[in-house]
Amino acid sequence: MISARFRGKQVVVAGAICLGAALLVGVAVQNYETSKKLSKLRAEDEKTSEQLTQVSDSLKQLSNLPLAYAETPEGLKLVPAEYGVSKDDLDFVKRYRGPLLDLTTDFNKLSPNQVKELLRTRLLAEFESDPKNLTLAKTKRGALITFAMLRVNGSMPTYEVRNSVPNDFRNMLLGTSGNCSDFTIRVMMVAEVLGLKAALISANTPALPGHVFADVYDSEEDTAYMLDANFDVQIARNHTEGRGFFEALLASGADEQDNFSRAAKVKALPVYFRFVDPGETGLYGTPLSASYINKIRSKREDTWRRWTSEDLDDLVDWWKRIPNHRPRTLAEMRTFLTAIPAEFNSSSDYAERLRRTVDVELIEPDRIAQATAK
Repeated sequence: MISARFRGKQVVVAGAICLGAALLVGVAVQNYETSKKLSKLRAEDEKTSEQLTQVSDSLKQLSNLPLAYAETPEGLKLVPAEYGVSKDDLDFVKRYRGPLLDLTTDFNKLSPNQVKELLRTRLLAEFESDPKNLTLAKTKRGALITFAMLRVNGSMPTYEVRNSVPNDFRNMLLGTSGNCSDFTIRVMMVAEVLGLKAALISANTPALPGHVFADVYDSEEDTAYMLDANFDVQIARNHTEGRGFFEALLASGADEQDNFSRAAKVKALPVYFRFVDPGETGLYGTPLSASYINKIRSKREDTWRRWTSEDLDDLVDWWKRIPNHRPRTLAEMRTFLTAIPAEFNSSSDYAERLRRTVDVELIEPDRIAQATAK
């Protein structure tokens, strides 16, 4: 019986061994099937990844396709994205389109002071008529100044290349084409009618190889601005204690200039240039084209941030070497543009203080000719 019981245990053990072996085989088969499935999934993943890469490469090529809008003399057209604007940006800039004053305005029947008051009244009325304008800045005053810059650009939507600014007061206010000099003189006029001080800044430096813009100061909020009304770029400098934007910046040391450049908020608002009508001289004297000036819009913030930190010494050197490009108020510009009425003189010594900061003086045209001849 003992032997029989032992033999029974052997049978039980043998059965257990067989069952364990069967389970191991089953697990092995299951692992094998799982491994096959995993291998298949990996292959599918690799194929999917390859397809995604191909799709990504294809998407990169879409940058050369007409995915934006451009306004041309023939109407609205689709163009490569870098040469056009989105529908949202186009709708934004259209809000500021149109002449600053009615084209039928009879300048012969209005005194310069009446023109100033008419321009001021119209600007304020337009600003108040659209609640969206209040979103342009944190304060109502700041929003008004931003609006004024946008309005100047919008009333001159066609970029024009030529050798000089038109010496005609009416055309400077009502013109529908122009370049950075026109934009700057007009934003200075608008600034003065809104109670701001302004000076024309001319630059020829590595980051800005030939450009004109405005230095504007608002005494109500003790804030100075750099306004590039050509490209709709604004930089504000708060609490300058009565000093202009470049007066304060150039009076500071290199470290402070660099700190300001890194911390400054460069506000680059939507802007768009329709087409260039350069005239005969423009065809031979400039590389500018509508495609070029629209293409560089994306670089505006980087350009200005680099300029305020790296090019200020070059700016001062430019003023010292080329006297007729030194900062000037509208009243001081009258030596070149005699049609600007004497009533546009509220900026007083605004540019003179800046010139003193960098130790240059105002040189009139006859003295400029003498200095150039030496």
